[in-house]
Amino acid sequence: MEYAADSTAARKVSDFANGQVNHFLESVEDLTKALKDIETPDIARVRAKVKIALVAAKSAVSDTASQLRSQAFDVSKRTDTFVRDNPWQVVGLAAVVGLAVGILASRRY
Repeated sequence: MEYAADSTAARKVSDFANGQVNHFLESVEDLTKALKDIETPDIARVRAKVKIALVAAKSAVSDTASQLRSQAFDVSKRTDTFVRDNPWQVVGLAAVVGLAVGILASRRY
């Protein structure tokens, strides 16, 4: 499929971000487990709030990753369609950008 490279790159970024967030959430879970032996009403209340927040955060991470993946795929499809429908405009734009970069790169200060 033509979108395989775009999909793979988006998936790698998404997986990395999910891994970082999940690592953070696991660290918070470890912290709450370490506090389980302390039985004060304040700690129990905080532990309950943290558990609720962890469940909500995991759900939000999953939903956000899914939405980002879907949006990246849609943008990729629209870009591909535009390039296929307007190849000469894209070539012209690329030439103008290349010329501008060349001029800027050749300037001497």
